[in-house]
Amino acid sequence: METRKQNEEIEIDLKQIMGVLLQKAIIIIITGVIVAVSVFLISKLFISPVYESTTKLYVINRQSEGTTTYNDLASSTQLTKDYLVLIKGRAVTEQVISELNLDTTADALAGSITVNTPTDTRILEIAVRNKDQYQAKEIADKVAKISSDTICKVMQIEQVNIVEEANIPTTPVSSSASKNAMIGGILGILLACAVVIIRFLMNDTIRSAEDIEKYLGISTLALIPISDELNDGEGKKKKKKKRSSSSNNARKQVKDSGSN
Repeated sequence: METRKQNEEIEIDLKQIMGVLLQKAIIIIITGVIVAVSVFLISKLFISPVYESTTKLYVINRQSEGTTTYNDLASSTQLTKDYLVLIKGRAVTEQVISELNLDTTADALAGSITVNTPTDTRILEIAVRNKDQYQAKEIADKVAKISSDTICKVMQIEQVNIVEEANIPTTPVSSSASKNAMIGGILGILLACAVVIIRFLMNDTIRSAEDIEKYLGISTLALIPISDELNDGEGKKKKKKKRSSSSNNARKQVKDSGSN
């Protein structure tokens, strides 16, 4: 019996919460729109787009002259991590900065470079992110060229082939303003709903006879209706004003009749 009563109370509370949310629906929607527009403007005015350009290298460590054997492919796969370290190393990044006259540091440039190896391949994908799409391509091509020379020199490999030159990115990889606005609008709606629900749950004002029976355990014997005109004594003041104005009019009429 107690479990049933608790479930009924929870169901009633949920209905009340849904009712409150429906009553505040306009305010919630307006809040979401305001947040979405604000995030859109911030993304457009203060957040610069970031572009990514990718180039690919093919590395095979031949252990003997002639054709490539299975051992050569397996050895190249095992050395992939070594290639990753060399590509993002100071020897490569500092030379790239020097040749392109970049206004950055070796660590910052290394942070903008991402090296990835597709599964079961000997391909090295070098991706460079930059706010300038043309500079991103230029840096990626230069990193690929200097990295291939460095790998050949350090690892004593005959040649590293550039499979694909870097592309000129057309769309930014960072979140777009419209996407940020959509996320901001959703978060704004959720935040407004949370505020409405918290205010509703913290408000312990008794509004109806059902609330008295529910929270105080007291049954109501009768209800006294209150007119809106009587709230805060406004009705009494209006009645007094009407009486005073009517008495003044009566006095004026008596005086006028007396003078005639």
